[in-house]
Amino acid sequence: MRAVLALLPLLLVPAAARGHEVLHELVPGHAAGLRVYESDGEPLADRAYELWSPSDARTPWQSGRTDRAGWIAFVPDAPGAWRVKVVDPGGHGLDTTVQVAGAQAVPAGPPPAGAGFALRPLVGAAVIAAIFAALFVYQRRRGARP
Repeated sequence: MRAVLALLPLLLVPAAARGHEVLHELVPGHAAGLRVYESDGEPLADRAYELWSPSDARTPWQSGRTDRAGWIAFVPDAPGAWRVKVVDPGGHGLDTTVQVAGAQAVPAGPPPAGAGFALRPLVGAAVIAAIFAALFVYQRRRGARP
């Protein structure tokens, strides 16, 4: 019984640490993408781009580089005309708009909690129960010896 009482504070320490993890979410059908290429079909690979939301035309909503096939992908948070600008060091480039439908836009905010969020406390409780069961069995065997 003393061992159980000695381990009890150790079990409460992880709860106080407020651990966190990195999760991901795949939302099919909500991303927008465009491919930029030259007139001969050559993709504008690894070129810098900037993207502006229709709700804020002054500050770029996203910036980055095209992938090796010339693709730019983003998940819009508002419907409307999104401005995309891609310019290479030689001055060639593209400055156009991409129309995003209302159903395609994903409102900004935290993603919904998945089933894993509900299962984590149950798995934690099962691990704790297994530890106590092992300690109980160990204590009984130790006490049964002459």
